Amino acid sequence: MKILHCDTDDLDNPLRGGAPVRTFQINTRLAERHDVSVFTATYANSLRQRNRDNVRYATLGFGIRGIGLSHHLTYLAALGPRLRGSPHDLVVEEFMPPFGFSLLPLWTSKPIISLVQWFFFEEWQARYKLPFEKMMRAIPRRVHYRNFIVQSEKMAHYFRALVPDARVSVVPGGLQKEIHFEQDTPGAYVVYLGRLARHQKGLDLLVEAWRDLFLRGISIPLKIVGTGQDQAWLEEQICVAGMQQLVTIMGRMEGQEKYELLRNCRFLVMPSRDETFGLAALEAMAVSKPVVAFDIDHLNELVRPDRGVLVPPGNVAEFARAAHDLWEQPRRCTELGLRAHAVAQTYTWDRLAILQESIYLDAAQSGVRT
Repeated sequence: MKILHCDTDDLDNPLRGGAPVRTFQINTRLAERHDVSVFTATYANSLRQRNRDNVRYATLGFGIRGIGLSHHLTYLAALGPRLRGSPHDLVVEEFMPPFGFSLLPLWTSKPIISLVQWFFFEEWQARYKLPFEKMMRAIPRRVHYRNFIVQSEKMAHYFRALVPDARVSVVPGGLQKEIHFEQDTPGAYVVYLGRLARHQKGLDLLVEAWRDLFLRGISIPLKIVGTGQDQAWLEEQICVAGMQQLVTIMGRMEGQEKYELLRNCRFLVMPSRDETFGLAALEAMAVSKPVVAFDIDHLNELVRPDRGVLVPPGNVAEFARAAHDLWEQPRRCTELGLRAHAVAQTYTWDRLAILQESIYLDAAQSGVRT
């Protein structure tokens, strides 16, 4: 089967999120049995074409200096014609900013799977003052979408209500089997892992919580792992609070280096306002580390009270208290981490790729157009 996967983000994008990780991990496994190509948007120093583990990648569109949406808009403009000119049996259309849907049913008669990893309309609407989610919700009334893959039951409920006759399947994120590691000793610091995005990832809330603890004489070492558009702001906030010796920005870390850092931490903090799954949480759980997070939709299907700590969304005082309490209880931290590890073992890319492939094959064989 010839599969075309359309995703604006890419593994080498310096501002990427977790979506291209899933795109790569699933598709490399499918490429053992299928012909897979991925179309991504351009980014700084991107290559027009490349091959990763038998998956062909090509970038579409271009950036225009001073126009932040240009990479996405030119990608969308180029995507339909490129799709029409490329042989395929199935199309995977990633939900992507700013409109969610890419209108690909207008360009092909083949089945389309809409894969929802991005769903952060609030941040984009605040930035560009446009009702992107309202625009997204109007699209299925005019363009037929009938196959969806989402990462949580809550998101499945949303799309079943939006498109009542759609087939909506839940396939969560995953991990490499070999990184699962059981550990029964607490670590010497706390980790934040993710994009440096002030609003969506809740970094403003994290800084406020750590500053409140610091002013009360409570010093918990925090290592922040990641890159993103708000790094300069974050560095300034750390300096203003006088926490340069307590909070360290590590930059992006990958592979063994990242997991060694996680293995030696006490727990992960995840102050996000919005998530569609929570891959960083799963990575911490895989190495027996609990997660302190806000009790938000989608993430709370992975992080639960028996294997982590959830606090009311946006409540900085409770977040700080939960982090301090867990820091002071290393035995509880270890117990939660061991339970988290047991759950994480079921989230392997090998198993999830088989599940996702079965959805692809069913869509292709049923002939349901989108």
